Amino acid sequence: MRISVLVENESFRPELRAEHGLSLYIEVPGSTKQDGAGRRTILLDVGQKELFAQNARIMGCDLAAVDFAVLSHGHGDHAGGLPLFRALNPDAPVYMASAARKPNYIRRYGILFFDVGIPRRFASDPGTVLLSEDTEISPGVHAVTDIRQKSPYLTSSANLYMRKGLWFAKDDFSHELALVIISGERSFVFSSCSHLGLHDIMAAIAEKGLLKKESHVFAGMHLYLAMKGTSESPEILDRFAEALCAFEGSTYYTGHCTGKEAFERLKGKMGERLRSMHCGDVFDF
Repeated sequence: MRISVLVENESFRPELRAEHGLSLYIEVPGSTKQDGAGRRTILLDVGQKELFAQNARIMGCDLAAVDFAVLSHGHGDHAGGLPLFRALNPDAPVYMASAARKPNYIRRYGILFFDVGIPRRFASDPGTVLLSEDTEISPGVHAVTDIRQKSPYLTSSANLYMRKGLWFAKDDFSHELALVIISGERSFVFSSCSHLGLHDIMAAIAEKGLLKKESHVFAGMHLYLAMKGTSESPEILDRFAEALCAFEGSTYYTGHCTGKEAFERLKGKMGERLRSMHCGDVFDF
């Protein structure tokens, strides 16, 4: 398994640019080393615009070879590059939750709502596959859409909204999904922003029997309150770290919307079970 970070908020490689967004190029090995049977290449999210393609070219990641793409949720910093991806790869299906094509909004200045959803020109793309339930996309590759918030104590998504009738309502994040890849005795979990709470997302995956004894979790944790420029409180972060550590055998790789202050607090509680990811990083398993 190889996971290449095409887009993330920070880059420590001078030849690669960064942006607020995420895109991962995932190479799933075949069932045999001799003939590569079952080998798949998956693109998870595409950042804001064209940067994912520029960095992919520099990193030697062939976007034309992608078998299918998965959109984690309907926000522009993950979906903005979809029209370009379609131009580069006309045939690959793009999987997303059914609600991901609907407009999504951020509330600013108390009264103004700005559309932060997927590009409108991609909303009618014929290669889009809408998922309304948990789906095994291909053998061992699962899109998990049925995620319920059992402990909704995180506050950092409170300024995100959806349409409800003629006005707006708090986003229920029905447009969010998690990607789970089973490889031998290991699970690889991808949850790009975890608006529903990574602790609840992990619990849902475990309840479905998709969490192996060893799991590697690549996730933005959305612990940064952008409008206030602060992270979740230390008390909430400590509770969150304890909840993540309860999933034995799991190692977490994070960046994007987690926030530096939150990362340092979690790192102090989680130690080597929490690692950072940046633009240009390549993880081999």
